[in-house]
Amino acid sequence: MERTKLNWFAANRIHILVWILFIFYEAIIIGILYNFSNPVTYILHYSINILFFYVHADWAMPWSTKDRLNAIWKLPIIVVVQLCIYVLLHYLADEFLILIKIIKWNGPYKLDSTFMLKNFYRGIYFMGFATGYYYIKTYLKERKKTEELERERLNNIILQQRITQDLVQAQNAFLKAQINPHFLFNTLDFVYHNVNAHSPLAGDAIIRLSQMMRYAIDSEQVDVRLGEEIEQVENLLYLNQVRKDKPLNLEFSYTEDVKKLHLIPLVLLTLVENIFKHGDLSDAAHQAQINVAAVEDTFYLETDNLINPKPSSHSNNSGLLNIKQRLQYAYGEDVDFSYGVEDQNHFVVRLFIPLAKLQVPASSATPLTGNDK
Repeated sequence: MERTKLNWFAANRIHILVWILFIFYEAIIIGILYNFSNPVTYILHYSINILFFYVHADWAMPWSTKDRLNAIWKLPIIVVVQLCIYVLLHYLADEFLILIKIIKWNGPYKLDSTFMLKNFYRGIYFMGFATGYYYIKTYLKERKKTEELERERLNNIILQQRITQDLVQAQNAFLKAQINPHFLFNTLDFVYHNVNAHSPLAGDAIIRLSQMMRYAIDSEQVDVRLGEEIEQVENLLYLNQVRKDKPLNLEFSYTEDVKKLHLIPLVLLTLVENIFKHGDLSDAAHQAQINVAAVEDTFYLETDNLINPKPSSHSNNSGLLNIKQRLQYAYGEDVDFSYGVEDQNHFVVRLFIPLAKLQVPASSATPLTGNDK
């Protein structure tokens, strides 16, 4: 309670100081010209003045000027009503002071023309100050709102510049990491022709690897449907099956309708690569799962794999962070992308996107890749 009072005084200290100075000034002037009155008289009449001031500034003016067309008739009416109430309150205040013998008065106390004119003038006097206070307060409020909007606009510009800068840096990093496509595919073609005659299995693996590499390099420059990336995921599964020469303990499921969708490339492929790099596929009881489907009006992608207790390298989630950045840049706030450890030893990634966002290519897709969780 005490703190609340202190906060109120702190917030209104300027008002309090101005009223104290104003009342002190008027009381001295009136006391010199006429005579000093009982303090109760000052307290009662100035309480009415202060109440009248804030009622006019904080209620009457906002109500009457809210609509400019209606202000033509509202403002005169509210002014007249307020002045009448102001005069009546001071009359009742004097009657009360006479009743408790603070003011000595013989005979009936009349509400005559002299009393009314004096208080009408007094009411207009305080109403003028209240009107000025209202317009100053309104101006300061609007200026503060304008400054906040300008600050928000500048913050949005700075944020957009940071996003653009991050994307440019990511693009440069990706381009630096690329191998010359001409050299790569010529070399793979040479290896294929020299190996295929002796080992068709190895030749087939080279062809599939070449397809994956060509997809990874060309996917950012052409219109890619998710079905094409699903083919590359199947190539990746085949290559890992051939390399390990044992069951993968991994199930890849998808519905046919998702093949026509335009998900930005290298999302699904990177998530599957992460499973092979950081997952444990040796336990048949904990089979890795890759599920891609369209559920009602939402695209759904989920990977779930057992975590390798002996990781091949340290993971800093950079690949997943890059995927998240690309998705947010392409689809904005409509993306729900999450990942983390569940059931203590399973790493789960989930992606939800409204299907409407995937009916056409995302023009804002950016060449960000990474296979490091």
